[in-house]
Amino acid sequence: MGTGAITQYIDVAQIAFYIFLLFFIGLVIYLTLESKREGFPLETERFGQVRREDGILGMPRPVTYKTEFGKTYTAPLPTPPEVERIAAEPSHPWNGAPMQPTGNPMLAGVGPGSYAQRADHVDYDLEGHARIRPLRLLPAFALSAKDRNPIGMEVVGADGNVAGVVADAWIDHMEVTIRYLEVRLGSGNTVLLPINFCRIGKHDIAVKSILSTQFAHVPTTKHPEQITLLEEEKVMAYYGGGTLYATPERQEPLV
Repeated sequence: MGTGAITQYIDVAQIAFYIFLLFFIGLVIYLTLESKREGFPLETERFGQVRREDGILGMPRPVTYKTEFGKTYTAPLPTPPEVERIAAEPSHPWNGAPMQPTGNPMLAGVGPGSYAQRADHVDYDLEGHARIRPLRLLPAFALSAKDRNPIGMEVVGADGNVAGVVADAWIDHMEVTIRYLEVRLGSGNTVLLPINFCRIGKHDIAVKSILSTQFAHVPTTKHPEQITLLEEEKVMAYYGGGTLYATPERQEPLV
């Protein structure tokens, strides 16, 4: 027998290979199961029907994690969350066809108006409070005198008409920046305007993504002075959807 041989048919290299092969198979199984702690069970959309799938090897056993501020999180979730269905349907009867919005396209959740199903709670600061708050609740903060103060300015939509007046600014006090402008409409209701969707001029604030009449349908918040992560997604998606769906002309070719 040669060097490293254990018997005439088995040697050390062969045993090492088998051990590595078993380890590799076990690693693939472990990673496959652990990768399914988020986003499963899968949902297969085909011709308007949804079929839940657990994928290869089934689901892993639930594990409970401790999160900040004394809360816990179990993954995978005991029961899959109910996801809001997008208001759209395939433009053609074959699989993979583009989705065509139904109803209000800016609220359909497709194209530039799509959004992620984030957690429906506020974005916490280091002390467990909402990090985005109206300026009126932050007495230690003030807008710089070197910049234009948007509070009191009129908000003008893409059609050139006034939608409302800025009543307050919502501040991310950890990043020390304005995230939203609180716009009071003519009806008396207030909606949020993301700061990155507007241009602050000398006398007014221009918004090119939506029309003045479309401000009335901006998704609102459950709390008048707080916004959750999911609500942020929906507000941003509404203005994003307006870049394509605010007018029929925007959906037409440029040339």
